[in-house]
Amino acid sequence: MNQRLPHPLPLPQSGTLSPDESALFERAVEWFDAHREEFVADLLQWVAVPSVAELDAARPGQPFGPEVARIFDLVAARAHEFGFRTETHDGYALSVLWGEAAEEIGLVSHLDVVPAGDNWVHSPYAPFERDGFVIGRGAADNKGPALADLYLLRALRDFGLQPQRTVRIIYGGAEEAGMSDIAHYVQHYPVPRVSIVTDGGFPVNHAQKGMLNLALRVPAGPVLSQFRAGVAANAVPATAAVSLALPLAEVQQALARLPAELAATLTAQAQGDATQLLARGQSGHAAFPENTVNAITLLLRALSGAGLVQGADLAAADVVAQLLADPWGLGAGTAQEDEDTGRLTQNGGVVLPVEGGFELQVDIRYPRSADPERIAQTLGAALAPLGGTLRVERHSAPMHIDRNSPLVALLQDTFDSTAETRTEPFSMGGGTHARLLPRSVTFGPGFGRTPGLLFRGQPVKLRPDFLPPGHGSPHGPDEFVALANLRRAFGVYAVTLPRLDRWLDAGHEVNG
Repeated sequence: MNQRLPHPLPLPQSGTLSPDESALFERAVEWFDAHREEFVADLLQWVAVPSVAELDAARPGQPFGPEVARIFDLVAARAHEFGFRTETHDGYALSVLWGEAAEEIGLVSHLDVVPAGDNWVHSPYAPFERDGFVIGRGAADNKGPALADLYLLRALRDFGLQPQRTVRIIYGGAEEAGMSDIAHYVQHYPVPRVSIVTDGGFPVNHAQKGMLNLALRVPAGPVLSQFRAGVAANAVPATAAVSLALPLAEVQQALARLPAELAATLTAQAQGDATQLLARGQSGHAAFPENTVNAITLLLRALSGAGLVQGADLAAADVVAQLLADPWGLGAGTAQEDEDTGRLTQNGGVVLPVEGGFELQVDIRYPRSADPERIAQTLGAALAPLGGTLRVERHSAPMHIDRNSPLVALLQDTFDSTAETRTEPFSMGGGTHARLLPRSVTFGPGFGRTPGLLFRGQPVKLRPDFLPPGHGSPHGPDEFVALANLRRAFGVYAVTLPRLDRWLDAGHEVNG
């Protein structure tokens, strides 16, 4: 029989775990070790599903297309095998529930992924485990954490530690495609009293930048009117390509004028009497552009610098290359920064041909102090000499939680006490379901937010030595998740869930 935690049970002194909590952490990571092989098998099965949210493939009951519906069915079936009940939410989301109480605690993540993109060494949807890492699109963002949520319920049930409240895991199906999944859920279904979003980093994420998605229509000539690049606005494009109506030898002669560093990123290949020119950059998440290189900028700089475009093509290439000269908006004149949420990021993620030119999809994450209308006006003014236009595709205002609030303090102390370290709440450019889900906060499971972080004296900066430099990030090629870090996070969450339950028992209220 499940043991319900006594009411009320005092929380331990700040900065420490109680003896019972210390024992629970050790028990949880040992349980994870005992179920590791099963966990990996499930994760490989989940990652093998190419669950990109396809809004244009919607059908009744499948608003995000058949692959998101397939991952929902797969996860629901596994939850039923574990003995948990599920609820479907019109194809927008899936819930897994443990308990019968009216009041709920939520664990929130998502099962959709960004498109695979280019430059993979390994097949994105043929995942594998090697040396303690699982490689595949979605392994880290966010199927590894989503699976850990499900296994957490199973472990606590095995321990006989059922919270006073029902635990509801909410799995979204379009977090990477505008978050209409959680918007639909909030409008039509019960919102837990408090939720932990397991789709970020440790410790506590107290603020997120505003998100502004723009579509820039850029008039161009015959070359750039066939320009293509990228797979998603929120991913730095790995490749960009155009076709030139010139023989290969002439293109190669022109490219010889370029600086060697830029020329090294280019590949020219004959296509009959024409030549395809491809630029290869370094992909990654648009919100975390450090160590990325935008292939769009490389290609446009090459075309202009080598004299391979003229007239309207040259004008468009120069303007857009300037707008995307750096990921911080310095070249575009949109750069801004504040102490609370940091620097603006600006990513040109997708280029598609349109009549008379091309469309550039731009993802901007702006600090709390910035004015999104002024950002759009600045970019619109840069397009005006070309006769270009701009439209707002999507906008989400910055999210902010008082970093001194009781809930933030509770979670911050829980992480620090469990990890035996001292950290601070952080802000980020990444967007999570915490933007739209009331009374929620993003808390883990990643460990990359604090440089040099040690978890119980052990380093957490782990990466496979068999991947090339620059590979492995979420939204990038050869995405990976480290099982050792999921194990650590699993232990943190095992301590957190009973703590949060007792904190609510003590009468604390969650604002928002």
